[in-house]
Amino acid sequence: MNSSLPTPNSGLNRFMDRRGFLRTSAKAGAGLYLATSKSAIAQAENPNRVINVAMVGCGAQGDRLRVSASKLGPVMNWVAVCDIWNYNRRAFAQHLKYENKDQVGGPINEYTDITEMLAKETKLDAIFIATPDFLHAPYTRLGLEAGKSVYCEKMMTNTIEAARDMVLAQRQTGGILQIGHQRHSNPRYQHVRDNILDKEHLIGRVTHCYGQWNRGVSASQPLGTPKNQEIPAADLAKFGYNSMEEFRNWRWFAKYGGGPIADLGAHQIDLFNWFFHARPTSVMATGGVDYYDGTDGKAKFELPDNVMALYEYNLPTGPMRCYYQVLTTTGSQGYYEKLMGIDGTVLISESLSSNQVYREPNAPDWMHYTEGANPLIARSAAAPVYNKIWEKPKPWTRPKKWMDTNGVADVRESKALDPFELPVQLDVPPHTPHVANFIEAVRRNDLNLLNCPVQQAYDTCVTVLKCYDSIKSGSKYVFKPEDFNV
Repeated sequence: MNSSLPTPNSGLNRFMDRRGFLRTSAKAGAGLYLATSKSAIAQAENPNRVINVAMVGCGAQGDRLRVSASKLGPVMNWVAVCDIWNYNRRAFAQHLKYENKDQVGGPINEYTDITEMLAKETKLDAIFIATPDFLHAPYTRLGLEAGKSVYCEKMMTNTIEAARDMVLAQRQTGGILQIGHQRHSNPRYQHVRDNILDKEHLIGRVTHCYGQWNRGVSASQPLGTPKNQEIPAADLAKFGYNSMEEFRNWRWFAKYGGGPIADLGAHQIDLFNWFFHARPTSVMATGGVDYYDGTDGKAKFELPDNVMALYEYNLPTGPMRCYYQVLTTTGSQGYYEKLMGIDGTVLISESLSSNQVYREPNAPDWMHYTEGANPLIARSAAAPVYNKIWEKPKPWTRPKKWMDTNGVADVRESKALDPFELPVQLDVPPHTPHVANFIEAVRRNDLNLLNCPVQQAYDTCVTVLKCYDSIKSGSKYVFKPEDFNV
């Protein structure tokens, strides 16, 4: 990364002045805003008020949102937490109490039942929902009908019917509902969508996309329960669980979650729709319980642990095909997304390890895009300099003499592509900009400010879950317009 390029959120801690909240402090070399509103800033009665919020679901995802929100400063005040497991809830409340002392202050009230919390917390403005997927829809409806704004984690839910009810709940109440597809607020992803694709068409007509999230078996082991921390069976049953094992490992069960294609794939499949303002026309998917089948002491998945899917789109520029895979048996090459056009390729990930743009040899020259105060792309970092000969990595084998000359290639082989980089960084947790965008919309009471409104997320939910129709039938699923209509 070219160190001379400014970063878009280096002024994140300066959000709190009246003019700078979530807008001017994030202005970067790429000309972006961290919150990147999609309309003019609305004039609310009190756009700088502190929002009283509560967390529903105090597990790993809830904690990720807590840490992300802590980077925003005193724009929100935690007043309550809700979780049926004392072990998680009490520790979570202690974290929030500590963070509140340097901001707005006040006690953290604890609840096991969301209906009780909504009834008692009369000053509550918004709730964050980070529960297992099957509770997203009913809890979202409860929050909206109680007059609260709602930030609900993705996957929206584990069934299309429940996702449809979330869309209806928002329409019926008119409330603010953000779904946690956080890449929609990430300035690096916004730069690719708004500038490289939409404005400049830098990589030309995009014909293919690729995405993957590969995770090794060491990261997919079942969770246990600390000694003497079990939830009584009657309390588990009240909230829909049959056992502590199911509660701790809800992602493994079809009635609670959508499987790895929803847990991991929803992040990236969503990008195919969002980047190109489109819905797919078909999907051909294959997958199964290939490894976690309960044999040889392994745990058992109820839904496919490995899925490969091919989506087709009809764009104004022509057909586009997008391949996606989620594997839970290898961490090889991790997770990233790749957009391939006739003039170039973009390789991106929430990790800065994937941050490249490659120009095709016959494409128009790109060097002018690296110039000025707001460059579209940056020159690729120079190769490392080795001051001592023994520091230079050695190849495993010496190449054959006929391959040992730069520029010699098979006649069928394309020339090497010119490497560039994205000039945009994010030095806060990936969820922070998305939480910031939600808080801005709540403070200004403006649905139009949301970067991921519920209908967009519903389109993604349908796009992802229809993989299962294709897997079950063994044939291509052709999307119908009514699949996306609510």
